[in-house]
Amino acid sequence: MTNRLLDRQVSLLAYLTSGAAIFGDEGATALDQGLSGFDCKLLRLEACFSHEKRMGKIAAVFPRTLQMLGDRAATIRQFAQACPPASISRIENARQFRDFLAGRWRASPPTPPYLPDVAACEFALARARSEPTAAPGPDGHPGRDAVRRRRGVVLLKCAYDVRPIFEECAEMAVKRTTLLAIATPPGAAHPSVFELLPVTFDVLEALVRWTDLSALPSRRELCELLRELAHVGLVEVHG
Repeated sequence: MTNRLLDRQVSLLAYLTSGAAIFGDEGATALDQGLSGFDCKLLRLEACFSHEKRMGKIAAVFPRTLQMLGDRAATIRQFAQACPPASISRIENARQFRDFLAGRWRASPPTPPYLPDVAACEFALARARSEPTAAPGPDGHPGRDAVRRRRGVVLLKCAYDVRPIFEECAEMAVKRTTLLAIATPPGAAHPSVFELLPVTFDVLEALVRWTDLSALPSRRELCELLRELAHVGLVEVHG
């Protein structure tokens, strides 16, 4: 009896996340034996409602990406059919959509060509909003005079400078290697996008764990850089 009930639940979930149920594809009215007794119309209504709720979470993370997609309806249909939801989390559903788009764009580069950078930046902004900035890290308690990249900071290497799209609502991006950090500054309600020099990007990339300041090159320039990064909330210093 337990196995029969489990099989029935699996069949129900598979149907509710299928293209047949969500989009009314061929076979939408054909329920398998495991779903006998269910009202097909009510199941389709539930499937559509769940899909719209899921896409609402994704659209909240990727408003500009979705706006720029030339084949938005077809892309969403293919995504729903290829990637059933694995979580109710907004970030995890957005991660699924990002990974789906990345695979699609590897096979066929998108138009406009800077769309992958826009999607990466939007996902980074969502992560910066949702991830903790002050929680203890996996490397335990720091010693005195230690420094690390602040929790919640996301680093991006972009082929295009997409900042004007977010800061000025521009519609175009210039092709230029751009190094970015996305983080919520101290006291701010929303994350910001910072463009970094290569040396600054390298420093932040290296400071993933607490690092003893005495182990770093004792150059005045580095100390000044770390103070500036701490001021805008990109690194934290202990001690």
